[in-house]
This record gives sequence, C-alpha cells and structure tokens, in this order.
Amino acid sequence: MGYLLAAVAGVAAALPCHAQSLRDAVEAAWLRQPLAQARPARAEEFAAKRDAAHAWFPEPPSLVVGNRDDRFHRDQGARELSAGIALPLWLPGEQGRQDTIVSAERDQYTAALAAAKLKVAGEVREAYWQVRLTETELALVRRKVEEAAVLAADVERRVNAGDLARVDLNQAQAAERLARAARAEGEIKTFRARQGFNVLTGLSRLPGGEETLGTQAVSLDDHPLLAPLQRAVATTQAKLNLATQNLRNNPELELGLRRERGLFDEPYSHSLEVRFRLPFATDARNKPRIAAANGEMIEAHAAYNLERSKVAAEIEAARRELEQARTVVQLTQARFALAADTQGLLAKAFALGELDLISRLRAENERFEAELNFTRAALEASRAVSRLNNALGLLP
Repeated sequence: MGYLLAAVAGVAAALPCHAQSLRDAVEAAWLRQPLAQARPARAEEFAAKRDAAHAWFPEPPSLVVGNRDDRFHRDQGARELSAGIALPLWLPGEQGRQDTIVSAERDQYTAALAAAKLKVAGEVREAYWQVRLTETELALVRRKVEEAAVLAADVERRVNAGDLARVDLNQAQAAERLARAARAEGEIKTFRARQGFNVLTGLSRLPGGEETLGTQAVSLDDHPLLAPLQRAVATTQAKLNLATQNLRNNPELELGLRRERGLFDEPYSHSLEVRFRLPFATDARNKPRIAAANGEMIEAHAAYNLERSKVAAEIEAARRELEQARTVVQLTQARFALAADTQGLLAKAFALGELDLISRLRAENERFEAELNFTRAALEASRAVSRLNNALGLLP
C-alpha cells in the first residue's frame, strides 16, 4: 500500500507551484482569440446598424439638377433650370422591422461569442489534462530510471562478489537503459504538451486544482452551443417578415426649385416643384427575396434541431465516460495494490538469493505498469469530469 501512497504523491509532485486557476487559463486563451479581439469593433458595427435603422431616411438623399433649352433647334431663348433633393422614405413599419433584425443579429453574435468561448474552454481543458498526463508519466519513468540504476548497481556488486552470473548484470543494465529511453520519450511528449498549452493560453505555468462536477441543472434550451442557432432562427424569421411586408422599393419625395423663361425678352419665373415616386410591387422583385428568406429560416431550424441532437448525445456520452473512468480507477487501484505487494515480496526474496533476476525484473515491470495505469486512470477520471462540464456548457 506504500506504493499506492507514493503514486498519489507523485501525481501531486508533477505539478508546478502557481497562483493561477483553470478559469484564468480559459480567460487568457479567450483573450488571444480573434473573435474576442474584434468584439469592440463588432459592437460599433451593431451600434451603427441601429443608428441606421433609426435614421430619418432609409437611404442617403440625392441631389437632382436639370437643364433644358432650345438652342439646338429653335434658339428663341427658352431656358429652364431646376435643382432639388430626392428624399427616400421609409415604408410603413419598415423601421421597426429593420430594428428587429439588428437586435436579432446582435443577440446572435453575443450567443456566438459564448459558444466560441465554450469551445476554447474545451481546448484548454484538453491541453491542460494532456500536460498533466505527460508530466505524471514522466515523473514515474524518472523514478523507474532511479530504481533501475540502483538495481543494476546492486547486481553489479553481487556479480563482482560471485553471487550472480554476468548475464544477470547484462539484463539489469539493459533494463536501466530501456528506462532511460522511456524517460527521453516522456520528456519530448511533456515538452510538446507544454508547448501546446503555452501557445493556446500564453501561460508559461500550468494552473493547479481540479474541476468538480457542476451541480446546477442545465437545460438544452439554455445550452451555449444551441443559443446561437436559436438566435439564428429569430434572425431569419425577422428577415422573412421584412421580405413579406416590404413588397416594394422605398418611395422618394423630391423637392426642388425651377427657374424658366419662354423667350429671350421674357423675364425668368420661379416655381417650387414637388414630386413623389412610388415603385410598384412585382413578383419579379418579391418572390426571390421571400423564397431566399424562407430557405434561410428552414436551414436555421434544421441546423438547430441537428445540433440539439448532437449536444444531447455528447452529454450522454460524457456521462457514461465518467462512470466508466471511475470504475477503471477502482480496478486499476486494486491491481496496483496487488502488484506492489507482489513486487515487495519478490524483492525481498531476490535480496536473500531465493529468486532469479528475471522474476525480479518481471515483478518490477508489472508493478510499474500497474502504477502507471492507475495514475493514468485517476487523471482520466478527472479529465472526464472536465469533459462532462464542457458538454453541459459549463465554464471552469
């Protein structure tokens, strides 16, 4: 059982000292994301769209100027000059519908940010546990190198004393070199894992602590991954309402001044001109727009239903994975306790000369594999908790 306590202590010793949490790591990774960095600019975009929806005119006013004379056919002095401004007008209810679209798009964007942050949290969690796993394995392999070196030195002493054959020394030294090779592989795996975590979060040290399973009830209707698709349905519905209600282009009111005369000797007269242009509603304009908006809405509904099924399946899979991981921890813990007890008994027998080196090395390897499997299982169980929290839509 002493080996069991040593394994647990080894897992804790593999962690560096720090003052950061997994939540801090997620926040650090999120701030490095393009979506997070572009958030102020996108906020300005939606504010500009809202101002446009509340503007006096749906489109910018236009300057209208004109000139008419008879110099190319009669040349009797007829002149006409006109200047005015064309003012596009809102259709009844159009401003409210445009404002609804802007609000829906803004809500969709906000929900998309939350979904993106949850995905980043999942990446950080995976990178975090990958580092934890590789560091724990490396710590165990390093200890195995030390134990193999001690055993090789003991075998060499006994060979020199004539208690063991030289073939035993060869086997002991081969086992030590095999352990050193495993340590080299573990070091590069740990380096790669740490590099991945550093690139993702920008943090040089691994945060400490482990997650606990979220206790609050989570409804699929409130899941961060589904919220953007729900908002997308609302956005497409608002666009469909606009397409079905705004059946013509915006009318225009034209206000202008006219200055004219009929002959050279006539004085100029001035008049105020008012014109109103009302486009017709035609199927050639409206049917494509309504069909496109309806198609977008159908796609949004289908995407939401499909993603809802995926999220529900992922949550159930994560729950089963956690249950299985906890079962594996119990089984590997029992195996490790048995292997550690067996190794201790055989080590004593070898020291008394009652056991050959092959059996001793086999017991050492069995104990090491059992310990490695147990520590892996313990960390996998903790990672399963993180995965379930992420599947439920919970941030650290």
